[in-house]
Amino acid sequence: MKRLNILLVKPFKDTNEVQPPLGLGYMASSLRGEHDVTILDSIKEGMGLPQFREYLRGKRFDIIGFQCYTADLNIVREHSRVAKEISPNSVILVGGPHPTLDPINTLKYLKDVDFAFVGEAEKSFPEFAKAVASGKKAFAMGKISGIAFRDGKTYMQTGRVFTENLDDYEPSWELFDMKGYPEAPHGAFCKQSPTAPLIITRGCPFQCTYCGGPLISGRKIRSHSVDYVIRQIKTLTKEYGIREIHIEDDNFTMRRDFVKEFCTRLIKLDLGITWTCPNGMRLDTLDDELVSLMKRSGLYSVSVGIESGSDRIRGFMKKNLKTAQIREKVKLIRRHGLGVIGFFIVGFPGETRADIEKTIDLALELDLKRATFSAFKPFPGTEEYNKLVKKGEIGELNWDNFSLDKVVWSPKGISMDELKKMRRRAF
Repeated sequence: MKRLNILLVKPFKDTNEVQPPLGLGYMASSLRGEHDVTILDSIKEGMGLPQFREYLRGKRFDIIGFQCYTADLNIVREHSRVAKEISPNSVILVGGPHPTLDPINTLKYLKDVDFAFVGEAEKSFPEFAKAVASGKKAFAMGKISGIAFRDGKTYMQTGRVFTENLDDYEPSWELFDMKGYPEAPHGAFCKQSPTAPLIITRGCPFQCTYCGGPLISGRKIRSHSVDYVIRQIKTLTKEYGIREIHIEDDNFTMRRDFVKEFCTRLIKLDLGITWTCPNGMRLDTLDDELVSLMKRSGLYSVSVGIESGSDRIRGFMKKNLKTAQIREKVKLIRRHGLGVIGFFIVGFPGETRADIEKTIDLALELDLKRATFSAFKPFPGTEEYNKLVKKGEIGELNWDNFSLDKVVWSPKGISMDELKKMRRRAF
């Protein structure tokens, strides 16, 4: 079989969140036995579109793949156009959250992209690369799971598979310049540096109407083994000098026994590292015993999704969390001396100015170290997006405004400009 030269790209955008793209690292590890893989983190390298064009000149890649979040759609469209122009014989791919949520429309929007990967691709990408190396045409790709493609004027999508044994794959750390990343990868704070991210669990069983998490990684919670996680941490500390771990999971504390074993092992190892979960922990999974153990193992800050100060709006969200419970759990965390970072959403469908005021009031009342206020984003494929489409309340969306700091939609009675001002005042 022909050995392919594959380029995986995290495209440049103006952001203060700069950390190794773990998804591309997992892809690389699934391919490297059979093919040559390069990861290009354009954000870390400060490589905009003109520099990307120059980077491609004189190089030959059989496959060029782009990671794509919703806010990246226009960026990927320009990058894929340049890739097709400079390297016309390359197969152009896109993967990540947005193609997973809306694969066919992604292909329709990205004219120069040949294939979209849907969901996890550790199994399907090696199969796809083998097909490319064998010279198979698009119609023959229909046997590969988790992809969308064009066959003439017809768009097709194959069924997805989820990776059950996560321990079979690990990020290719050696393909990242670990020392080239900033001390504060989320643009905020860390206790020690350098830092490194880990993804330990995948999946989310919850029903939050605004979130694409379950659509991306499924509703079943899957996780690496504790042995695997400890091995990764040892590698990161000994080989790369990492002093702090950022667990990027959505639901790290869902499996209580796992967390207890993980913390106990960390305490015994006494590596002197600190850790946190920047994406948040479910408040309703926390109690005295668990919080105490996590702190002893190096946890210093807890991020939590509060979302709204209104029980009514949280009911619309299917958040399944009451204000009284939020107050109780935040006090519990603070009793253990941990900082609390609260995540809030403003401008949710059905929300009024009074509801937003309740959110601001609750954020001020709670003993929080920091608070972040995100304007509601109608991500395609989510329950809330589908409701708004059905009601005719969504027109053409500006994908560039799907970044955390921008407003893309507002509820009836509140203009986008007013929502922007209320969000600013909340901060």
